[in-house]
Amino acid sequence: MTEDVTEEDGEMLYETVFRKRWRDHQSAGARPGELIDQPGWIDTGLVVLCALLAVGAAAGATMTVERTSAMPAVVQGPSVTAIRGGGEPPAPGTAVQYRDASGTTRDAVVIEVTTTEVIAHLMGSGPASVGELVIPAERQTLFGVLLPRLG
Repeated sequence: MTEDVTEEDGEMLYETVFRKRWRDHQSAGARPGELIDQPGWIDTGLVVLCALLAVGAAAGATMTVERTSAMPAVVQGPSVTAIRGGGEPPAPGTAVQYRDASGTTRDAVVIEVTTTEVIAHLMGSGPASVGELVIPAERQTLFGVLLPRLG
């Protein structure tokens, strides 16, 4: 499609209709919001992203993770003796685990706590070995674990 355009000196120029419409559109002032014409899927994506962010924030604030602490320990027969470090000692009767150097864990129960050591009774005896006594500590929110300054 072409349209004739006549100039002042009488010379005939041919110009497509589409180019004329484009030029008219470019020369007209832009309406508000017309400068950035984004596809509709971007709005949907932003809503979904905000919803996922809200769900993640709620989950991070409500989910808790069990923390543990470990003390160096040695097994002699059915008892485990661990050296107390700084921090809160476990109360007698607390369920703990003994983990040897190979990574094998066995359940135990704390029977005595002194100022320097923790003594626990293993469920079943085993060979003498060196490892660590794993003691459950306080539960902490997921935000507290991942972002310690915010938790």
